[in-house]
Amino acid sequence: MSDIAIRVEGLSKKYEILRRVGLIPGNSRGRLGSILGTSNRRRLIKEGFWALRDVSFDVRKGEVLGIIGHNGAGKSTLLKILSRITEPTSGRAEIFGRVSSLLEVGTGFHGELSGRENIYLNAALLGMKRRDIGKKLDQIVEFSGVQAFIDTPVKKYSSGMYVRLAFAVAAHLEPDILIVDEVLSVGDANFQQKCLGKMEEVSKSGRTVLVVSHNLATIESLCESSILLHQGVVEKYGDTKSIVDLYARKAETLATIPLRERTDRRGSRAIQVSEVEILDSTDHPGQSVVSGRETVFRLHYETKVNRTFKKCTASMSVHTKHGAPYFRCATDLSSVQQLDLQGNGYIDFVVPELPLSAGRYYIAVYLECGGEVLDWVENAARMVVISGDFYGTGTGRVGPRDWEGTGVLVKHSWRVGSNSSPVATHKIWSKT
Repeated sequence: MSDIAIRVEGLSKKYEILRRVGLIPGNSRGRLGSILGTSNRRRLIKEGFWALRDVSFDVRKGEVLGIIGHNGAGKSTLLKILSRITEPTSGRAEIFGRVSSLLEVGTGFHGELSGRENIYLNAALLGMKRRDIGKKLDQIVEFSGVQAFIDTPVKKYSSGMYVRLAFAVAAHLEPDILIVDEVLSVGDANFQQKCLGKMEEVSKSGRTVLVVSHNLATIESLCESSILLHQGVVEKYGDTKSIVDLYARKAETLATIPLRERTDRRGSRAIQVSEVEILDSTDHPGQSVVSGRETVFRLHYETKVNRTFKKCTASMSVHTKHGAPYFRCATDLSSVQQLDLQGNGYIDFVVPELPLSAGRYYIAVYLECGGEVLDWVENAARMVVISGDFYGTGTGRVGPRDWEGTGVLVKHSWRVGSNSSPVATHKIWSKT
């Protein structure tokens, strides 16, 4: 009996996309055209775009395979084909067993049905009998942590609640093959650890797991082997360490390309981040910043259509070259003020005391409006941090030897006490 769970041979997927080119002179319906921003209309042409091209690989039963690659590499398209959501243009994918998939938030659940009803619906689609589903119900609900809302329509769930229930359903219905996309990043840290443990449990029981994640620490901890996709092609397939190292080298290269020229980005690009500047407290730009000092991350944006985008969210995050996040700044985290964008401009994220030790870091940027992703670029810029007197002690010491570049710095205090004397407290951030 074959030990192959998935066999992919020459898989290719081509999409037809519309692109605006040139200008068509004319009134374009007069005043209405002016209001809609179409007075100078552009001609639409249809182009072919290959999301995947001649992809081949095998996955063994019980294997946990990581799939990594930058935005636009073809990861999600590959998973949609393996999940039977999308058909390939050419090639074939053989699946030996029952598949349970967790892809984008919103896939697989019916919004008008309750959480409980969606559990039964998903299980029925996998061919499970009602009495077998009943045996798993309590485990699924407990794992998801949404007990209080299990009889509420899922359209009223937050994205975090939705993901927790969706993963619990996908993992507990005993699929032969479990496919998990980037969607796990929506959950909190504790739930992510539960998910990692569950995926390990699934693989140890002889079942197969495919996982996509930009967090390479997750891939390294979970997967013995991985695939690196680049522009729809398998660039390398092998042990995870070598794949992650290659991905990191590519990240360094991408960060040196001017942001306007980057094509490996997700979103409609109706608004696009054109440049990331890193400034000090005097608005002076530079490639190096000092830990502990005020740092400004300036995201320049350009709008491609004549309209105002309302209720937008902008964010930037700082990562290691392997994709492990250190911190994130976002307009909807630090303020309830509505962000409206129009024309060209910039958004500043001001970090009063940069909490990073010396080292090289990478910045990702993200724009969203009304639930629509406008622009998302990984490794949009890189930043060099120089050690500074973060703790205000005058020594400049921030950690033990060889600790630089391995984590964030945290302002803290310490104290010592005994049964015979008062407690002495030392607040190391106090300055005189």
